[in-house]
Amino acid sequence: DDLIEQIKSLVHRHPDKLTVETVKAGNKGYTSEITVVTYCQSRKETDDKSKFRILLLIYDLRLVIAGVLDRLFIVFQSFGQHGRELITSELALRILSILSEEQFLPKMDQASLNGTLENVVIKVVPMENLNGRKLVEAGNLCERRNGRGVDLNRNWSVDWGKKEKDYDPYEENPGIAPFSEPETQIMRKLAISFDPHIWVNVHSGMEALFMPYDHKNRTPDGLPSQRMRLLLEELNNVHCHKRCMIGSGGGSVGYLAHGTATDYMHDVVRVPMSFTFEIYGDNTATLKDCFKMFNPVDHTTFKRVLNDWSAAFFTIFKLGPHQIDVHSKAAVSSMDKWVSIDEYFDGYLMGRRNRYGKKMEVLEVGMQEIRTYFRLFLLSSVLLLFMFCSRISKTGRQIVSAIPI
Repeated sequence: DDLIEQIKSLVHRHPDKLTVETVKAGNKGYTSEITVVTYCQSRKETDDKSKFRILLLIYDLRLVIAGVLDRLFIVFQSFGQHGRELITSELALRILSILSEEQFLPKMDQASLNGTLENVVIKVVPMENLNGRKLVEAGNLCERRNGRGVDLNRNWSVDWGKKEKDYDPYEENPGIAPFSEPETQIMRKLAISFDPHIWVNVHSGMEALFMPYDHKNRTPDGLPSQRMRLLLEELNNVHCHKRCMIGSGGGSVGYLAHGTATDYMHDVVRVPMSFTFEIYGDNTATLKDCFKMFNPVDHTTFKRVLNDWSAAFFTIFKLGPHQIDVHSKAAVSSMDKWVSIDEYFDGYLMGRRNRYGKKMEVLEVGMQEIRTYFRLFLLSSVLLLFMFCSRISKTGRQIVSAIPI
C-alpha cells in the first residue's frame, strides 16, 4: 500500500508527464486490481501517433506503454508477477522517479536522456500480483502465487497446463484454465490493445536475460531472434557486468515452464522482442530464506541493483527503435496476427473502458450480444452445410440405385 501511494503521489506532483488509473477485474468471488501509470512528455500537446510506445511488464511491477493502435514502437514491462519478488516493484518505482526527474541515473546526461524520451510513451504497471504481495507481507515470504493459489506466470495459453516430473503445485499451479485469473485477464487485454514491439517480464531469483522459449529448449529462428540476442548481449556487457545468463528460459534455467507470459507475447501477440529479466538472486540463501533468496538485504546491494537495472531499461528505450524497424510488425502476415474474437473484443473493450469509463458498460453488453450472435451464425452455417451435404449424399445414392446393372 505504501509503495502504490508513493507512486500515486509522484504522479500527482508531475501531472504534465504522468497519469495513473486502476484497472479491476474479478470472477467467482475473487477480485484483483492493477495500477497503471502512463508517462509521456508534453502529453497534452503531443499527438500520440508520433510517439514511440513502450510497454514494460515485470513480475510484481509492470510498465505498460500508452498510445493508439498503430505501427509505433512499443515496449511493455511487467513487475511483481510473483509476490515474493519485492525488489521488482522497487525497480518500477525507481524508473518512474527517473522519468519524473525526481531522481537521476548515475553517469547519464539528463539532456541526452530527455532527447531519448522525447518520442516515447511508457505505461507502467507497478504491481501485478497485489493479492500475492499482501500474503508475503503477512508473513508467507515464500509465496509466489496470487491470492487464490495460482501462479500467474503459468496461467497463459501457450502450452498451458503441461506438468514436468518435478511439478510442484505450491510453486507452479497453472489454474483451472488459461486466463482463469483476473490478473492475467487484465494483462492479456492490455497486451492485445497496445500491441507492443518489446515485452519485458521482470523477476528475481537469479541474474539473467532470457528470450523465448520457456516451454522448450530452443530459441526462435531467424533475424528477430538474432536481434533479441544482440540487444541482450549489449545489456549484459554494459549493465549486468557480464554476470547475466543469456539464452532461452527453457534451455538456461534447467527446467521447462509452460503457460508463461513471455511465450504468449511471442507466439500469440507476435511481439518481435519478448524478454524475461531476472534482476537479482542470492544463491547462498537457503530454501527456507526466501526473502534473502529473491531480494537484497543490505542497502549497498539494494542501490546497485536499482541503479544497474534502471540504466538497462533506459538503454532499451534508446536502442529499441534502432533494433526493430517500426513497421516490422506490420510486415507480419495478417494470418499470423489473428487472435480469437474473444481476445480481440476483450482487448478493445479494455482500452475503451479506460478512456470512457461507465459509458463502456452499454457497449460491452452490445459486444457480448454480437459475440453470441456471431457464434450462433457460425453454428447455424455449419449445421446448414452439414444438412445440405447429407441431402446431396442421400439423393446421390437414390439416383445410383435406380440405374440398372
